Amino acid sequence: MEARERLFSYSKIYDHEGSEGLFVAAMRESIDHHSRNCDFYRKLLHDSNFSAEEIKTMADCKRIPTIPAHFFKYHEILSVNRENIEVHATSSGTEGQKSQIFLDASSLRLGTKMAVKAMKHHGFISIIPTNYLMLGYEPKKGNEAGNIKVALGMTRFAPAKERVFVLRSLGENYEIDYFGVMKALISYNRQRLPVRIMGFPSYLYMLLKMMKESGIKPLRLNKRSLVLTGGGWKRFDDMMIDKAELYHMVETLLGIPAENCRDFYSAVEHSVAYPECKRHHMHVPIWSRVVIRDVKTLAPLGYNEPGFLSFISPLVSSMPISSIVMGDIAVLRDGKSCGCGIKTPYFEVIGRAGSAKVRSCAIAASELMKEGLDG
Repeated sequence: MEARERLFSYSKIYDHEGSEGLFVAAMRESIDHHSRNCDFYRKLLHDSNFSAEEIKTMADCKRIPTIPAHFFKYHEILSVNRENIEVHATSSGTEGQKSQIFLDASSLRLGTKMAVKAMKHHGFISIIPTNYLMLGYEPKKGNEAGNIKVALGMTRFAPAKERVFVLRSLGENYEIDYFGVMKALISYNRQRLPVRIMGFPSYLYMLLKMMKESGIKPLRLNKRSLVLTGGGWKRFDDMMIDKAELYHMVETLLGIPAENCRDFYSAVEHSVAYPECKRHHMHVPIWSRVVIRDVKTLAPLGYNEPGFLSFISPLVSSMPISSIVMGDIAVLRDGKSCGCGIKTPYFEVIGRAGSAKVRSCAIAASELMKEGLDG
């Protein structure tokens, strides 16, 4: 897939205008590949009266039939032979059915190239030995959660001197190791090396709240330290606080400047990560497009209109996840309003689609997919 290769080799990662022709061609290649190699996807396109040949403009990309991310919790759909799968990852939910995602060598190679370009652009690559506090699960055999794989992969961008995990494995369960975390942070404070705190924002908040309520003296970690959060608040939505408040707590209690705190949007069902810019906005890079869709019709909406968060990307060749709809409600903003220098649009997640009305839309779509698969 020549256009796909050229897109991921393009040097300016936020140049939508200059790379648009490549993106459209890459999407046409992607949809053609999945339709030729996946019976389910070929039937989906046929039933939707859509074909890869129709993709000639960005507007056509938005018309590509979508699949709810929820669908991959119950179905394994491949566009390559199973023996070509290199990585199997699951979503990070702690309860219920998890999405199953399979990546081949081509998707992994381009995904790695994409990640390196993004980290370099935002200044997150360093050769200085770094201590890590991982706000997630300690790896153990049998846990295939995608966030563990991503977190460990992120430690390659600055050499790891030490890694400490917040969630320690105790038999079949995980528990927050407050004592071990504080011991590690105090040690990191003495060492004066940069520290990278990475993972779920909910566990960062719990840690900071515990420090504040316990009267623990604020730390002064190295100013080049970073806080890179992602994965959302999951089942801790009831304690969620505004990002600005969380970053202020980080600066006050850990000594890490608020501008060094960056959140990422990522999902196992969509292999593109969206890091915040210095003004804490998640801009859309050249290798994807974000579409906000009406919750009833799934029609594309304009700026500042809330709807389902939907992604379009040619990155993954092993599964037909080129156009998917998430369970998040979000809005798209004009990137020129940010002021960070990046001109591409950025999106803001409002929250999970939690109402019965919104859930019924995603479930109904998933049921239609099931009928198509079984029919």
